[in-house]
Amino acid sequence: MLTQIKLEFLKLIRSKSFYLSFAVLLGFVVLMLWGFYSYVERKAGGQAVEQFKYTYESKSYFNGLTFALYSVMFSFSLLIPLFVTMTAGSSVAGEARSGTLRMICVRPVSRVSIFFAKFLIVALHTYLLMAFFIGLNLLVGLVFIGWGNLELYPGPLNLVDEPGKIMVDDALWRFVYASFSGTWALLVIAAFAMFFSVLFESPVMAVVVTLAIYVMLYIIGRVEFFEHLRPYFFTTDMDFWRDVFKPVIPWRSFYHYGGVCGVYTFGTLLVAALVFERKDITS
Repeated sequence: MLTQIKLEFLKLIRSKSFYLSFAVLLGFVVLMLWGFYSYVERKAGGQAVEQFKYTYESKSYFNGLTFALYSVMFSFSLLIPLFVTMTAGSSVAGEARSGTLRMICVRPVSRVSIFFAKFLIVALHTYLLMAFFIGLNLLVGLVFIGWGNLELYPGPLNLVDEPGKIMVDDALWRFVYASFSGTWALLVIAAFAMFFSVLFESPVMAVVVTLAIYVMLYIIGRVEFFEHLRPYFFTTDMDFWRDVFKPVIPWRSFYHYGGVCGVYTFGTLLVAALVFERKDITS
């Protein structure tokens, strides 16, 4: 098992997509920094929308921690899931497409071990993406904007219903928590992508189907017409990771929805492993 994990890790770091994912996240942070500066200039200059006007009355609101929070929140829903899906979706189907899957499966190693070794590497890549992205945003925020307390107001992020504040030292720990809770939430998508990677022999098909399901549920879950269906979508449960940025973390619901995400993840992985164990590999 350890040897298999090592082999999968070497495959990951030798792939161009591994470095591309970090390069794209770096580019996103640069664009966010430019947008943040222009946004602050306009909003702090008296052009704030009326219902959010009080949000910008505090001169200390716009700081490096606020920048990092906005950047992480906006990228989590669509940008980072794209790279997680690409890695997971090509984990098995990519081997089938290249013709190496059959050779791997004839080794004296169980298919279940091979499958979960691949998933562990996908999970590692997911955490590295989250940790790198959060750390980069905090570094850029400190160097180019400067830190302060994390002030929270009702607004676009939908984190609080009334103004709140997280002190700077505590806020930094909240970002550390987010690297783990965000990774845990993203593993739901990774599990679905690996299931379709086993089901299809085309990595493109596995990635497209996973993203189509995720984006469809993500959009529908935010349309008021389907409010009664929202609790049944896994995309709704994945939002639990955001709770670490609330002034007082609602631990009870945090653990509940985190547990639901765990059921989605490991339930899907179990089905995928069973399908992979019985799969007739001809290429």
